Amino acid sequence: METNLFRYVWEKSRGEQIIVLLIILASIPFYWASFDVPKRIVNDAIQGGAFKDGKTSATLLDFTLHLPSFLGGASFKLFEGFQVGQLGLLLGLSGYFLFLVLVNGAFKYVINVRKGILGERMLRRMRYDLFSQLMRFRPEDIRAVKPAEVASMIKDEVEPIGGFVGDAFIQPVFLLSQALTALVFIMAQSVWLGSIALLIVLAQAIIIPILRREQLRLGRERQIASRQLAGRIGEIVDAGPTIQGHGATTYVQSDIAGRLGRLFDIRYALYKRKFAVKFLNNLLAQITPFFFYAIGGFFALQGRLDIGQLVAVIAAYRDLPPPIKELIDWDQQRNDVTIKYEQVITQFNADETMELDEADGVARLPETGEIRLDGVQMLDNRGQPLLTPLSVRIPRPGTVAVIGPHGGTIDVLGRILGRQTMSYSGRVIIDGVPLSRMSVERASHLIGYAGSETEIIAGTIRDNILLPLKRRRPSLKPTGKVTAIEHRRFVEAIRSGNTPLSFEADWTDYEGAGVADETELAARVRVVLDVLGCAEDVYELGLDGKVTASLRSEAKAQIVEARRAVADELGRSKLAGLITPFDTESYNANATIAENLIFGARMGPRFANETLLFEPYAHAILKAESLIEPLVDVGSRIAATVVEIFAGLPQGHALFERYSFGAGADMDRLGELAVLLNKHDMRMPLDAVAERDLVALALGYIEPKHRLNLLDERLQRRILRARQSFKAHLPADAAEDVHFYDPEKVMLGASLRDNLMFGRVGHGIADAGKKVAQIVRKALARAGLDGELYRIGLNTDCGIRGRFLPARLKLAVPLAQALIKAPQIAVLDVGSFLATSSQPDEVLDRLREHCAGMTLVLLVGDATLLHGIPLRIVFNGPSGTIESEDDGDAGDAIAPSRRRSGVEQMEARP
Repeated sequence: METNLFRYVWEKSRGEQIIVLLIILASIPFYWASFDVPKRIVNDAIQGGAFKDGKTSATLLDFTLHLPSFLGGASFKLFEGFQVGQLGLLLGLSGYFLFLVLVNGAFKYVINVRKGILGERMLRRMRYDLFSQLMRFRPEDIRAVKPAEVASMIKDEVEPIGGFVGDAFIQPVFLLSQALTALVFIMAQSVWLGSIALLIVLAQAIIIPILRREQLRLGRERQIASRQLAGRIGEIVDAGPTIQGHGATTYVQSDIAGRLGRLFDIRYALYKRKFAVKFLNNLLAQITPFFFYAIGGFFALQGRLDIGQLVAVIAAYRDLPPPIKELIDWDQQRNDVTIKYEQVITQFNADETMELDEADGVARLPETGEIRLDGVQMLDNRGQPLLTPLSVRIPRPGTVAVIGPHGGTIDVLGRILGRQTMSYSGRVIIDGVPLSRMSVERASHLIGYAGSETEIIAGTIRDNILLPLKRRRPSLKPTGKVTAIEHRRFVEAIRSGNTPLSFEADWTDYEGAGVADETELAARVRVVLDVLGCAEDVYELGLDGKVTASLRSEAKAQIVEARRAVADELGRSKLAGLITPFDTESYNANATIAENLIFGARMGPRFANETLLFEPYAHAILKAESLIEPLVDVGSRIAATVVEIFAGLPQGHALFERYSFGAGADMDRLGELAVLLNKHDMRMPLDAVAERDLVALALGYIEPKHRLNLLDERLQRRILRARQSFKAHLPADAAEDVHFYDPEKVMLGASLRDNLMFGRVGHGIADAGKKVAQIVRKALARAGLDGELYRIGLNTDCGIRGRFLPARLKLAVPLAQALIKAPQIAVLDVGSFLATSSQPDEVLDRLREHCAGMTLVLLVGDATLLHGIPLRIVFNGPSGTIESEDDGDAGDAIAPSRRRSGVEQMEARP
């Protein structure tokens, strides 16, 4: 990017800057006239200067254009004006002055609005350019930057630079035009008064910037300290769980406190300097009226200056200090943002960057060829070898096994071949083209890489798997009617130098994936997941996925049909006792008290167990049915019993899982409640918060699971009565918060598994969950809902870095990303993924069959998993050996210098 801020601004916004500058020039005559009119009002209208020598009328609004003497000095009368009396002249000139005030205000409004819009567009452009520049970094350079610092620079540090961009050229011209107009007008009235004003202005312009140099230095220190603070906080947040685990929270808090203290000291010194300079600036500005009143009054008494001129001079000077002060502020801001811009650009102008796009589209490699490594080696930042010089020829297509300890040299070689690092020496050549010279776009089309470090973005599983195909630029030609909002978005993107391509458009590269449309692409995703053996994992996620209102109506009807099929299948298999169905007339012993009370899927937090007692409507129902005291009693007995059971048990004991009563029931709180109950005077009411927590405990109680014998038939009947009341009187504003159980309707907000079972699996029955899951899957297959279940599974939210996914799927997503785009070269680290599979050999066989037309590079730690792969690169530390199961042509292809019959081994060297 351009390192000079003013060149960058002028290059990117020249046209808009010129338009605003022309508007400023057009405003100068009106600004001058606004100074001259007060003099005419005082001299001609009030003092009667226009009615001397017996005149009874004067000319108002006569406009004459006078040419300069070097052009002949001719005069052209543009408008003869009106003849008015003294009162008419006063009112006319006053109205003219008001008109000029409005016109000058309109000019300022237009200039400021256009300047502000220009600044916002340039801020948007600058942020986009910085982000685009970041995307040109080499992969290892991107990993080296701290995300918090980069985000802070793009978002916060560029903000004041963007605010200044609109002022870069317009503000000094605008302020100088105002200041010079006022100063020249004062000079025209009195040279002495004009000279005094000029001296004060020069003093301000020279002294103030000198005093502000220290402010600039402190400002630089503040910016650096703030950026370092953001980076340090980002590091601590990333390592937060580890810091908590080691008990080092107070230590890192002291680190942050020290950094905040240093930042405070800088800002304190900055404020003192800032307001000292402001005081001096205001003092110089206020001294000038003293000279005007004293010297100007003296001249008026002597007759060397009339009253109208003195009033006009004072009025003109009133408009002189503000632009001078703003000019000085502009110069301060210029120095400040120039430094900030240089610091930001230094961070983003890397020594080496990569080309992002191909001008003429991506050209695929020939069907056959070779990958050649010539003396490829890599060192760490201490100069220690991560990979010693390696030379090898790999025929395309084919399969290569890279074997070695996980996290060692095989990862380094994998990143080199996957173009995830560029800081190596030697050359990697693919069909005569150096890999390092390929654009990002072409390399991403040709190479599919899945390393040991999984990077999963927030979104669904489908979003993550299809991310590599979001590379086809949508057409800019509208397919239908363009709305005003879309047109404005497009125009503003162009004006701001951003890409005009809409994020909501279809970016999917169907052709690159070898499919025709979205249907075939969905089938291809299924094929890839089948190859990896993860389709069943997606089905399981689908069973646990929530049914939403957006689900197709046909699918909802099929779910209800499948629910009946599950019940029938349970009946035929004599396993009906595994599930206690939801029945409006009976209490479900295997469900919580809350589920029995509300008898529906809760769509939001309004009726959560933890706060149910404080919810007005639920509280009214519980009170009307006299349930608060019994539930408090149940909760009290739970707290006392559980605290007694857990006394002396280590953390992680199986009983902790069995006696879980909800998110709010942690052991510390249970202990506090037990102590409170022991000290409680039964004649006094309980604390409201304690009562709420005890009710929340009771609402999570399940008799067959917890077995504390706290739920009798009488209390069950009261809960059933409350259930009827809760449903019958539910207010209209809560209709969207609960979806009541109905055997003929889908339960929105509940999982698909719950919808199909329409009940709860019995507690204490061995393998009940597995048996029910098998029956559910059979029922789904009969109902033709396998596809819907699969889609729901793919729509599962991955969470940040895939934290919501099972470990196996978390490892499978990067592999699926690499395969879905049908690359010609696939570099896959499969070691960790195969360790999670019960049949790793079958997965590898399917993977090799699927990648038959590709060059497949498998990174594994266990050599026993590999069979039938002719070429292997084995690492024990940074050095490796190349092994081939056959000699002949294959040996010629892989050995640059020497061969052995049978198994050929070569020490990796340049």
